[in-house]
Amino acid sequence: MRTREFVVAADIEIEELERWVAEGWLLPAGEGEARIYTRIDLARAHFIRDIRGFGVNDEGVPIILDLVDQVHGLRRALRAATAAAEPETGDRS
Repeated sequence: MRTREFVVAADIEIEELERWVAEGWLLPAGEGEARIYTRIDLARAHFIRDIRGFGVNDEGVPIILDLVDQVHGLRRALRAATAAAEPETGDRS
């Protein structure tokens, strides 16, 4: 989705979105008005908005985002390791 659609869906102001992108909290494809945001970007924006609503300050946001990213990365690695460890099905005769 484009920037205007994204700010409506994320329920944030354009200035706040620009700051979040500048801080590296959101990483859309493209630049300026040509930016494209994904559903993952939207979920991340909602998460940022929520944790800021809980009182997390600007210094705490990247720390929390990094921890969440690490958890997601570990989950992907665990899924891959589990899939690799599962015995192959099929006839080996």
